[in-house]
Amino acid sequence: MSFEEIKKILFDAAKEAGLTDYDVYYRMSTELSADALNHEPNASSFGTAGGVSFRCAVDGKIGSASTEMQEKAELEALVPRAMANAALVDADEEPIFYLPQSGDAYRKVTVDKPALPTAGELRRAANELQDRIYNASDLVSDGTETMAGAAEVTVCLANARGLMLSHSAAMRYAYAEAVINDGNEPSYGTAVSEELDAAKSGIAEKAVSEAILRLGGSPVKTGKYKVVLSAKQVRALFSAFSDIFSGKKAMLGLSLLKGKENTKIASPSLTVYDDPFYPGNTMQMPFDAEGVPTYKKALVEQGVLKTLLYDLTTAKKTGNASTGNAGRGSYADPVSIRSYCYAIAPGSATLEELFAEMGEGLYITELKGLHAGCDDVTGDFSIESAGFAVKDGKLASPVKAFTVAGNFFELLQSIEAVGREVETGICGFSMTAAPAMLVKDISVAGEN
Repeated sequence: MSFEEIKKILFDAAKEAGLTDYDVYYRMSTELSADALNHEPNASSFGTAGGVSFRCAVDGKIGSASTEMQEKAELEALVPRAMANAALVDADEEPIFYLPQSGDAYRKVTVDKPALPTAGELRRAANELQDRIYNASDLVSDGTETMAGAAEVTVCLANARGLMLSHSAAMRYAYAEAVINDGNEPSYGTAVSEELDAAKSGIAEKAVSEAILRLGGSPVKTGKYKVVLSAKQVRALFSAFSDIFSGKKAMLGLSLLKGKENTKIASPSLTVYDDPFYPGNTMQMPFDAEGVPTYKKALVEQGVLKTLLYDLTTAKKTGNASTGNAGRGSYADPVSIRSYCYAIAPGSATLEELFAEMGEGLYITELKGLHAGCDDVTGDFSIESAGFAVKDGKLASPVKAFTVAGNFFELLQSIEAVGREVETGICGFSMTAAPAMLVKDISVAGEN
């Protein structure tokens, strides 16, 4: 059944029930993957999931109901179910449905949607990564894992105020994890790419090289250090603390950025965007889950907090405008606030120049158990780490088994320089993009 047919059934049923404000949200996603382990094919998966959600305003409250079934009787039943659910709502949530504006401009995406590969293509891609990893070094050992996958999502949204939108996006990804064992202890390296062709992506060789460099790591003395965080770890750290930019979290007192708009919260070296149209991101989205046009916005500009992220309800409660950041994890989920791509603007320094500016310190290439070791309300973190010593401005020997601790909000103030080489990564249907960073006065717990 097409979305147009679904919409007509639900709109007719809503009008017959006397409703005047309502919307229909349709989401369908397909995900497929194949992985290989220890030089052998391991497993593959394929799944399509989705459905329809109907929301309506009843006596100043919002009710919703959803279904996976696309049959006329089941769809019609959503309307009385949503009305009944509205009566059960206790939350003080004024129902708000987006009214299209005459000046609305839904930007066109800047990338072509990649075609979904076949299961056979994904198996070949995972196996080719295995071959390249094992051929890259005689030290590759069991535990080496590779994966290739793809996903596609289609979203349609219509409401009683004249809104009618649809968009489809897709992505591809490949993952390589090389395990190296020199007879003393194992080491590993990982790499990710949106390119399935192993020869073009180079991630097999990158994962092996990273694992070999980590061999023979030594302890670190406890103290305070200047630190360069690798681009991968900058992305990971900002992802772990992404909720600090949620307008709803701030409204509820769960973000220390509440009331800090237009004040300095970070080093002037830091500029952070949320960019739904980040170049190369194939999951670009021209509208949010409420139908508001999306756009690139500076969250932090040269250290000054410019805005938090808002959906319609949170924006009205806080006296702001929606930033087009309403999201739904699935067709049945309530509206929440999401980012599209946290993108940290690059600086001018190469990685080697960051080492030279640091002089003596640590280059951190691994942060373990980030979400378990981070409190995004207080900003405190304590994370097991590994990386390399930097001496006389040059990369030196690997180091391991130390813990970095501090506060994320203080770390933002302590950024001394930002690198120029940006790395991207995909998490679910969101992306992050960041360069390496030089940060001062990080507490490290290691050997006494």
